[in-house]
Amino acid sequence: MKNLGLISELLQTSASACENFIKSQIALEDGDVQTCQNASQKGQQLIKTLIKDTFEEFEEEFKSDSSDCLDYDYPNNMELIKALNSLSVNVGGLLGAEDEKIADMFAKKVQMSINTIKEIYLALFEN
Repeated sequence: MKNLGLISELLQTSASACENFIKSQIALEDGDVQTCQNASQKGQQLIKTLIKDTFEEFEEEFKSDSSDCLDYDYPNNMELIKALNSLSVNVGGLLGAEDEKIADMFAKKVQMSINTIKEIYLALFEN
């Protein structure tokens, strides 16, 4: 198994970001603007950390340079949540992969999720 610390950090941080964006979405639907904004800011900060650090480390460690993304309609918080969830699921698959071919398959799926998260994040928060 490749860098277990990196994979663990990727899973924990992406799951925390996902949780914050879900909390933000629920607060928005409840009309709680303050909680919505606070949770969204926490989620954004976690994704900034992922983009500047963990995602780059993953791409170096797994020699992943694919530019493919997951399919989504248009950038919005729910698509970001969906991509973060996909990342967590595929990192879990990568952790459990006992065969190199299966690990490579999950690494490619992780990279697609990473690319999608970057694309949606940039469209939503960095424009």
